[in-house]
Amino acid sequence: MRRHHLLALLLVTACRLPLAAADLISPDDEKALTMLMRTLRAVGFPDPAGATFLHGRLTVAATFDPGRAQMPLPSVASTTQETHPGSPLVTCAFAFDGLHLHLADGSWIIAMAYRFRPGPDDRVDSGKCLAFAPAMESALASIAHPFAPAQVAAWLEALAPEARPRASAALAIMVPISFHLTQRSEGLPATAAILHLAGWPDLGAAAVAIADQRARQFGQLRPWREPDQPFDPTGAYAHAPAEEQAWRAAHPTIIPEDPLTAFRRALFRWSRAQLCAAPEEALVPPATAAALCRTLLDPLDPQGNAARIAALLAAARLPPTTPANPTLDERLQSWEARPRAARLVVTGGTDGATQGTAFVVPPPAYQPDEHDYDGLIGLLDDERPSRCVDVNGARTVGDNALRALATLLKADPRALAGLPVDHPWTAAERRTTAKALELWWQGNRYKYVK
Repeated sequence: MRRHHLLALLLVTACRLPLAAADLISPDDEKALTMLMRTLRAVGFPDPAGATFLHGRLTVAATFDPGRAQMPLPSVASTTQETHPGSPLVTCAFAFDGLHLHLADGSWIIAMAYRFRPGPDDRVDSGKCLAFAPAMESALASIAHPFAPAQVAAWLEALAPEARPRASAALAIMVPISFHLTQRSEGLPATAAILHLAGWPDLGAAAVAIADQRARQFGQLRPWREPDQPFDPTGAYAHAPAEEQAWRAAHPTIIPEDPLTAFRRALFRWSRAQLCAAPEEALVPPATAAALCRTLLDPLDPQGNAARIAALLAAARLPPTTPANPTLDERLQSWEARPRAARLVVTGGTDGATQGTAFVVPPPAYQPDEHDYDGLIGLLDDERPSRCVDVNGARTVGDNALRALATLLKADPRALAGLPVDHPWTAAERRTTAKALELWWQGNRYKYVK
């Protein structure tokens, strides 16, 4: 592990950016952000106390039995897979670029996205990384990637004039950091929070930049303004582009949320994504992610997100595969909206010469079947959560039944029955639709069941 040369540290100190978080947000907001971070740490947000911060290429060699466990890190980051003759074990090599933390307990936060605790046969190589102090990150980034105002001139034009000076000052800090840490916007709230807990002084700049970025993303704003969205069981959501276009036409000037609200909501969005992630793709476990989400709710929770988080946590605890001889509702409970992550399997014999590895996508827990028509109709009002997750949260067993019917009928069953398809999809709307579709099915079953 290389250390900064004394001369580099002197340059960092001399080139420290003049703006700090206190210059960009109010003292009250700065105190509120600090209190929020303390609360989040108390409910399980990653604590960087005593950690070593590293930047660069980190490589990992992890040995595990793919027949008993999923890969400990995402398969997309695996560069090689080595079988062990006479053994079911496989050693996978991984490579990650960006910011990493070696925590005091010996575990790692890799690329600010994955948690990894090395076993006795695992190896982590940080020889190509550079250690640094989080308090110096803004200055380091500004040296490595000097900021030019022309980089953001067009970006600022869409903002209300009164919002531009603060946004420009925040971007002067955050643009170099995004280049230095190769940080994607989805992970910026958590990265900024961890850096702040380790002494980084520019959380206010991150909050302002996040507010600016969120204000341009209709998909990130809508769940807070209209939480009960229409449901399209076909997955097409054909109305969505026109809806976003209308929103943009109605908001030609961008007016961001206040930075504290924007940062809290962005961190909620990150925590919710953690709750939905596969174990090898997560930084915190589902129960911790749910606790973080509950801490980050809007005051009085007017969107009803607490109930959505409870359903997501219940969905995360459902098995991705069904038991032997599963019932229809069990298959629907485990049926996900997206293909399951590929699993590593060992092929061939155990002699070493014929062994190999392959990544195989497990089949979905349910495949719509015409023999299930009547059963699907009967489950439309089932409000138990399923592993089907989308922007509105965990879909119910009944929603999955509607998905299956849409697949079999090659159209939204509600449209076939002359029912509205654009109403907000609430529990009451689901129950009303279930009763109407059951009645419609009684008179139209003969058209579809041969």
